[in-house]
Amino acid sequence: MKTLWMYVLPALLLAAPAGADERPIRDLNGSWSSTGVRRMELKLPPGDIRIEPGNDARLRVELEVYCAIDQDGCEERAGRLALATEKEGNTQTLRVTGMGTMNFRGLNLRGRIVVPRGVTLDVDFPAGDLKIRGIEGDLDVDMGAGDVDIALREHDVRSVRVGVGIGEASLSVAGRTIEGSGWLGHRVRWGEGSGPSRVTVNLGVGDVGVRLD
Repeated sequence: MKTLWMYVLPALLLAAPAGADERPIRDLNGSWSSTGVRRMELKLPPGDIRIEPGNDARLRVELEVYCAIDQDGCEERAGRLALATEKEGNTQTLRVTGMGTMNFRGLNLRGRIVVPRGVTLDVDFPAGDLKIRGIEGDLDVDMGAGDVDIALREHDVRSVRVGVGIGEASLSVAGRTIEGSGWLGHRVRWGEGSGPSRVTVNLGVGDVGVRLD
């Protein structure tokens, strides 16, 4: 994991003061073929993102761009954003260009990303709120600061590994809750599942909740 200050800084910068502009400035939408893709890498800037599986071999992105902080030139910077994908072998990578992970200057994304069902999913996300629903393949989340909320089917999952630097971690399996342990940082380890997928979450600052139903 990255050093802790790299997690705390995005959380402080992302906090929007009173008067933040809640109007969506523009949309970032796209759809790409994912035929033959077994691994999906999502390298995302800060925001409020929901990730869920689709029913075909396509990657779909439906995002809105906001100004989290009312700054001059925010709309101009938003206009420079673009979605970019690339394939290498059986791996497909999605990026938002024009918005650095440590230099986002008030821009914030909200929306949904739909990935092909069953792919291995790697999510690199600096700060914000991340919701993941129904993913069936292996899942690896590396996040700086914010909240992670994951809900999966119990019979799809073999193991869960969660680590939080500052904050709370919990796992709920069929109504039974396992709280994170640890003096400095919280960890949850569970390996009693019968499914094929492995779930790993590393969060610097914030809360992680994983639910298996």
